[in-house]
Amino acid sequence: MVSFGQLGLDLLIHCSDLCICGTFVVVFLQLRKRRSAAGLSLQTLATVVGARVIHLISHNIQLHYSPNVFPWFIYPIMDVVSACAGVALLVSFCFYYYPSYEKEKDNFGIHIFERFELIGKNSPLKTNPFVAASFLYGVVAVLALMWYTVRRSNHSFLVSYFCCYYEAMGAVALIPQLWMFHQDKRVSPLLANFVVLTAMHRLFTLAFWIFYPRVFYWRYPDNRGIQMASETLNILILSDFLFYWARSKIRGDSEVIIGDNSLV
Repeated sequence: MVSFGQLGLDLLIHCSDLCICGTFVVVFLQLRKRRSAAGLSLQTLATVVGARVIHLISHNIQLHYSPNVFPWFIYPIMDVVSACAGVALLVSFCFYYYPSYEKEKDNFGIHIFERFELIGKNSPLKTNPFVAASFLYGVVAVLALMWYTVRRSNHSFLVSYFCCYYEAMGAVALIPQLWMFHQDKRVSPLLANFVVLTAMHRLFTLAFWIFYPRVFYWRYPDNRGIQMASETLNILILSDFLFYWARSKIRGDSEVIIGDNSLV
């Protein structure tokens, strides 16, 4: 007999995966429509794609959610499609749209290097995306280690740290993109949908953890509270942009306007 609660949990995870795949679709449409990578953060794109690729490992080490109603193969196929779409998008960005990439704006983390005089103010390294990314991934590694100290797990250190690293990547992935948004003050609808779909992915995952013990009364995962706190934090990181997105929708603006500036 099919349990509607179990079906609901399967749907929540599936919808979460669909939202992630949708983020790659809207970015691809953005590139095709404008024929330009302007406004798009390579740091964010590479981190999101990297997270989806390493997420595939969760199937091999049996950490991925196992459906109760849906056929099991839907989830690995969805993850493979999503990872392949992300890699294809990243390759397309680098080979076809890189000349229009605004690397001088995608500088989240560069100010830290300047503050400690690790690079000069006029150094060409200021616009090197790999230098900026080194700060981002350094933060991910440290956050993952800190997260490991509070995240309960019965697995080995390597498996547990892998989970923490993946979750830390997801938490900081959109920060460089939000950084660019606040420099431009105006965001196209497709790029805005990139963030909104990411937020929906988080909301579906949070809802899954909220309803899990209501479906499986005899199960209570040790890390449920930590996972809920993690997803809530991720949504809060995006909440500032979501406010401006909702405001722009209500006002009927053609773009999302960041800050208090009104349309003239």
